[in-house]
Amino acid sequence: METALTILQNTYLVLYAIVFVISLIRFPLYKNTALKFLPIVLFVTMVTEFLGTYLKNSGNTQLIFTIFNGYYLIHFSIFFYIFMKMIENERFKKNIQIGFGIFLLFFLSDIVFTGFFKDSFTRTYIAGASILIFCIILYYISILQSSLVLVVKNDLLFWVSVGLFLFYIGYLPIKIIKTWFYKPDSFFDLLLIIQFSLIILMYLFFLTGFLWMKKRS
Repeated sequence: METALTILQNTYLVLYAIVFVISLIRFPLYKNTALKFLPIVLFVTMVTEFLGTYLKNSGNTQLIFTIFNGYYLIHFSIFFYIFMKMIENERFKKNIQIGFGIFLLFFLSDIVFTGFFKDSFTRTYIAGASILIFCIILYYISILQSSLVLVVKNDLLFWVSVGLFLFYIGYLPIKIIKTWFYKPDSFFDLLLIIQFSLIILMYLFFLTGFLWMKKRS
């Protein structure tokens, strides 16, 4: 089981680097859209995960909490902004703005009641992931209501949203179980295998999007 976990973890860490490099190579195709912030998310994710892996055995939990809590704010905020800008329906935009506001309330609540350096902002993460899933659903609805549905396979945001949707739908229950019901046994090792597999699947969708995309103004 440990060998499988190591292989999967090394695989997704390599994928982080590959997808980030491809995102820079393909950047001219989406530099004039809100998707131009994707490389920032990919880079911050890559650095955060590498630091998390490096610090895991250091015992410095305060630093790990600080890094990941800051990462949650950057990661979700940028994706909320991207979907808000890329969706044309004004009502959907307002819904995303409200969702973003709710997310920030959870983040501020965790700062006050949890402590930025003391523990993981699990409630913020769950709120952010749930709202992001909502944003993705709005994006799918907007696609069905527009001509974009005819060329969706060449749309970068479509592939990114599929990857995000599958990951968060699969990982949210795991996050909840790991946070409040954790026990060091084989069941939780299995959850880790599923988690790592979901990350790999998500990044394969990202990679597909960057390779298949066509310029979008």
